Amino acid sequence: MRTTRSHIRSWSHAVTLAVALVASASVAGCGDWLSVTNPGAIENPALENTDYLQLMYDGVVGDFQPAFAWTALFTGAFTDELRMHHSYFENLEMDQRRVTENNGTYQLAVFNGLHRARFMADSVTGRFRVLLGDTADHDLRLAKSLGFAGYSWTLLGENICETRINASGTPLQPADLFAGAVSRFDAAIAAATVARANASNIVSTAVRERVIAGADSVINLARVGAARAALNRGDNAAAIAYAQAVSPAYDQPDAFRFDVHYRQGASFSETRRMGNPFWEFISAGGAWVSLSGTGFEELNDPRVPHGSEPIGTADGTQRWVPRSPPSFSTYDGSAEGALFQSTSSIRLASALEARYIVAEAEGNTAANVGFINAQRAIGGQIALVAPTDAEYVDALREQRAREFFIDGHRLGDLRRYEALQGADLWPTGGMYGGSTTFGDQKCWPTPVSELF
Repeated sequence: MRTTRSHIRSWSHAVTLAVALVASASVAGCGDWLSVTNPGAIENPALENTDYLQLMYDGVVGDFQPAFAWTALFTGAFTDELRMHHSYFENLEMDQRRVTENNGTYQLAVFNGLHRARFMADSVTGRFRVLLGDTADHDLRLAKSLGFAGYSWTLLGENICETRINASGTPLQPADLFAGAVSRFDAAIAAATVARANASNIVSTAVRERVIAGADSVINLARVGAARAALNRGDNAAAIAYAQAVSPAYDQPDAFRFDVHYRQGASFSETRRMGNPFWEFISAGGAWVSLSGTGFEELNDPRVPHGSEPIGTADGTQRWVPRSPPSFSTYDGSAEGALFQSTSSIRLASALEARYIVAEAEGNTAANVGFINAQRAIGGQIALVAPTDAEYVDALREQRAREFFIDGHRLGDLRRYEALQGADLWPTGGMYGGSTTFGDQKCWPTPVSELF
């Protein structure tokens, strides 16, 4: 799809300066295979100047934002949350789960995006430690960068079949990537804890309280991320421990939630560069995706909203088109839903996700059945009564699919269900009642650029 690929290229140009600034940074600790190097890096005097630390941190955030959103969008099509109506063949490959190593849209949007975010975050955390030395943990930007690093590694583990780091060495498997993620999340928790304690030295009450609140947010962000990565590794005990530590809890008025934010530009092209891509694909004109024919069509659940009538899509057909679900800031709680906006933020982590992780890792307990029944009530479903373990697991998976609709969780969930629980929930056979059949891919392949 030419428009999307141009969009992604423009982001790449926007972060070139920041990439150059951090290219030679190293990562402290976390094991030899977690080390980050770039043999093509060019030394830059700015790397030795603390005045550039904010620019480096901005680069971490600026790379993660598009990588996260584009990955969520295209994995939505890959996992059959969304049906693709744009005729460009690379988009159709993703919808059919027949993505070749030459698919440039996938490579630019998902593979390159996640690796760029990973490299930037790992490089910047190393540079903070080099420039600030023993006081690095006092700077909350280090903890935040470690958190984004952890999520970059987590998303790689959930999405990519296997991948090398910086195009060198033996390809890492998902378990390796999740281990790398947990290491980074632990480092983020440790750094944010130090920054929080150090905040007592800040004279200004307003600044001190802001730093403490920021540190608490990063700690929770990392706890949810570590719980997510541990769950994907099959380490249920660790997943429960991390998740139960998240506070305030999901049922509190101020329950923890961390969003990734997007911006509206001064022009359409600038908005395409900085804005939420769901707006462009769904709400900015003729919709390029829909729910029609998928397992998410007409659930009558406000967590999977669509308009009251089918609308025209890019292929000229009338289809049910999604609107903002709970992970988007434009969610309004109605079954009809609100349109996506270029400024719609996307939930990355929350106390609610932590509660779902506990429910999966602990299994069929009275407390967890009560939680699932409360979630079922949102979609107008009847309560479970003394469910069997199989009934409980099915209900949990269904509620999780609805709650985290099109926010980037589905591919990791499907892979985990099959790898750790023996449940293959991938759609098969004819697509949407037609003659085209689904392929057999269950993760994103290695692009041709990485094969040599």
